[in-house]
Amino acid sequence: MSDRYPVSEYVKDNDALHLYVKDIRILTVEEYEIFKNIIPMDQHKTIFDILMITGVRYAEMLRLYENKIWYNEKRNIIHLPEEAQKKHKRKQLERTIHPLPSMFSYMLKDFWEGRKPPLEPTWNKNMQRWAKDAGISPYGLSVKTTRKTIESWMIAAGVVESTVCLRQGHDSLTSMRHYQGLAFSEFERRDIENQLKMWGLLN
Repeated sequence: MSDRYPVSEYVKDNDALHLYVKDIRILTVEEYEIFKNIIPMDQHKTIFDILMITGVRYAEMLRLYENKIWYNEKRNIIHLPEEAQKKHKRKQLERTIHPLPSMFSYMLKDFWEGRKPPLEPTWNKNMQRWAKDAGISPYGLSVKTTRKTIESWMIAAGVVESTVCLRQGHDSLTSMRHYQGLAFSEFERRDIENQLKMWGLLN
């Protein structure tokens, strides 16, 4: 990983080597729940959940904070226009994020009424601090963790690959190479399916 996501002072969790994708740590549902409960501020819990559920990039989340118009409450969808992404290698100029939980509008209301989210380096440091508090190795914990975790969960739960790729803004080759071979246990897969159903992301 680059200096943007420093890991030099940490080491990989040998018991979770199957849950790293390109040095990014993927969370299980149990770890997600432990991690969320450790976060001290409700505002940060909300940001963490929005990042998890939507799978947006951190920069996209920051721009969403400034652009309420991107959320269509009537349809309960987020539409990210071209200027939301600003990523040179993006495969889609714009994309729509759906489905979303039925009560997602209330989560966004709390998000917009709160203080502006911290900058990316600060969130990275927060993630690593919370990981240590949660008893999880901080290695590979960064702004990318939530995005990669939800994509991995959706693929593990059998969501159609094209649906995941369109929602995340990936091409199918990226998905195939990095996220389809994670060795979740049968118990972890059941947890994943239940969590996605709770969020309305899985029928």
